[in-house]
Amino acid sequence: MKLSMERPQQGRTSSAGARGGAEIQADAQLYQAKDEQLEQAAMLDAAPPDMQYGAALAAQLEAKHEQVERIEDRLENLIESQASRLQRTQMQQPGLLAFPATRAQWQQQVQQQQKTMQRLLGRLELVREVRDSMGVHAPRIEELAARKLRTRYPGLASEWDALQQAQLLEKLLQQQGPERSHVLQTGRGSRLGLSQHGP
Repeated sequence: MKLSMERPQQGRTSSAGARGGAEIQADAQLYQAKDEQLEQAAMLDAAPPDMQYGAALAAQLEAKHEQVERIEDRLENLIESQASRLQRTQMQQPGLLAFPATRAQWQQQVQQQQKTMQRLLGRLELVREVRDSMGVHAPRIEELAARKLRTRYPGLASEWDALQQAQLLEKLLQQQGPERSHVLQTGRGSRLGLSQHGP
């Protein structure tokens, strides 16, 4: 997560004054944003694996939401243009005196455009289903983000898995701890009772 950056040249002026105060200000803001991004990356690298995983998952989830929105917008635009194209084609219906081949060609164009419209509507429905549906353990979009995170950062994912397993094992041992001590205490008591009543 290392970024290369160059500090903007402040105090330099171009000969014709093409570089105005707004450009210098924009460069300074860009430098500040890159500097903040570097600081965040350094803090993230120093963070424990569970925080790193959580931050990376949140970033992937945000990227997936943006991707779904972009695809949905693009499909809606394609559907609008396809609807107008279909309407124009339907308006160009051949007259009663047209040749049968012309009428057949027009019908074929209408059917093809209707199929295209149905295909686009089906794709839009799939995108909305991905956005809104639930997966096995979480919303489907979260599962997709987690899968992408695991393929993009396998080392971080394996560290997080190891941490989760260790926490689960610790929890199980804590649950078994009182049960074990209770079993041991009752076992000792019965042994003591037998030895006291023995021959």
